[in-house]
Amino acid sequence: MTRTNSPWADLEVGGVDTRRVSAGARWNWFWAVMQHTDVALVLQLEQFPDPAPELPRLRNLEMGFRVIPSGPIFCVCLKDKGQLELFETLCRDVVAASELASTEAEALATSIGRTFRWHRLLRGGAPNVLSEEEQKGLVGEIEVLSLLVDCLGARPALRAWTGPSGAPKDFELTSGCIEVKARRGASQPFVRISNEFQLADVPGRDLWLAVLTVDRVQPPHGRTLKEIVASVSKWLEVLDPSTIMDWELRLADAGYDPLHDYSNWRWIGSSPEFYHVTEGFPRVAVPMVPIGIKSLTYALSLSACTPFRTDWQDVREQLVEEDNIERA
Repeated sequence: MTRTNSPWADLEVGGVDTRRVSAGARWNWFWAVMQHTDVALVLQLEQFPDPAPELPRLRNLEMGFRVIPSGPIFCVCLKDKGQLELFETLCRDVVAASELASTEAEALATSIGRTFRWHRLLRGGAPNVLSEEEQKGLVGEIEVLSLLVDCLGARPALRAWTGPSGAPKDFELTSGCIEVKARRGASQPFVRISNEFQLADVPGRDLWLAVLTVDRVQPPHGRTLKEIVASVSKWLEVLDPSTIMDWELRLADAGYDPLHDYSNWRWIGSSPEFYHVTEGFPRVAVPMVPIGIKSLTYALSLSACTPFRTDWQDVREQLVEEDNIERA
């Protein structure tokens, strides 16, 4: 039940009923009640974006594009009525952030990115600062992402970065998958495999294990995670500005929040070494025997992987060749 002092109070249920957020707002934002009594924030658009941005799937929110009699809209609907007050705060923050945009496309991208950051609060609290291990892993994945951007382009590379969303592999491409492991340079020559599916075969695709050293160093050496992210952001803005939102969404899904303080950690990473995970590679086979064992974590000796060592040039050539065949 909508409280009487909410911006959605007295709006009719059953169709799409709206009330303008602010007469003086730069963009056409409306409070709305959509079908099925979902309260929503709606942005009236001049036209749908082309290409359409990838919208994240959120637990308590639904984002989407629709057409109503007055034209195309972008809407954010609340699915959990118990979060109404927090949703109102989210909406007002999204509207305020979009006011800084100079174009409708920029306002839309800002709104989507802002909503994605907020959805973690609707899930039950703001994310914590990434731990040292989590930062190290993210630095490693960004290093491999940069290689993929360089050879495939920004959009295909970001689309392939599936690890932050919980996929079994860190990168999933049409022709192959890449699992990334970051380790300390002074540690024992092992990498930890987090579950039995990370090195499992994917039918019809090659699989590579990318291993690199990521070490914490003292100032003035290395860069903070925030500096690494900023560097890639500037690069993407030059290559393809339309991918910035995808980049920020992947980072948010990985738990990175630019408002957190990462100044106490500085990192230096190596170039990744690649191993072709194929027949005979040392790994736990899936499905496991006896059936019933799952969630297995194990240490993989890098010396045992030496016969399967390859280099980035070979991986790159295969990815580019398969990508060209796919586009043909």
